[in-house]
Amino acid sequence: MSTVFITVGSTGFDSLVEACTTMSFLNGLEQLGYEQLVIQYGSSEPIYTRNMSNNNDNNEDKNNKKIPKVKGYAYKPSITEDMENASLVISHAGAGSILQALRIPKPLIVVNNIHLMDNHQQELSQAMQDKGYCICSTPSDLIGAIGKLKKKELGQLPLPSTNTFINLVNTHMGFT
Repeated sequence: MSTVFITVGSTGFDSLVEACTTMSFLNGLEQLGYEQLVIQYGSSEPIYTRNMSNNNDNNEDKNNKKIPKVKGYAYKPSITEDMENASLVISHAGAGSILQALRIPKPLIVVNNIHLMDNHQQELSQAMQDKGYCICSTPSDLIGAIGKLKKKELGQLPLPSTNTFINLVNTHMGFT
């Protein structure tokens, strides 16, 4: 089953949850061939609940077109299984979530939360996009970003070099 997994991290991301629970987004996913949407919504649960309630039936819109099945939850001890089962990951711009998705590896769209203090996550997400590992988007342009991603081949994040840090510490401490 072709699945999109969205994670907002340890807090909430109201504009992302708002955007990805609209009928236009769900219809767009269906048109792009996705059958399921899993949302880790964190503290944005009221928005998720309201929008899913407004959508009446999670499987059909007013024109009786099939839309993806939607499941959501606030938090889990680990989201690794959800990422592994996904065809596409859409994530907030937290370093841990970005690296986790890229290490699995999964196609990744990163959405910056511009409402965070000093918007510190933008530098990381932009650097990852510049290196070709992911695509950056805004909540309002997610369907466009997914369409762009389907036409683009992303690079694979290199394996970590644990010796680099060890060598740096050893040199700094005078052990070498």
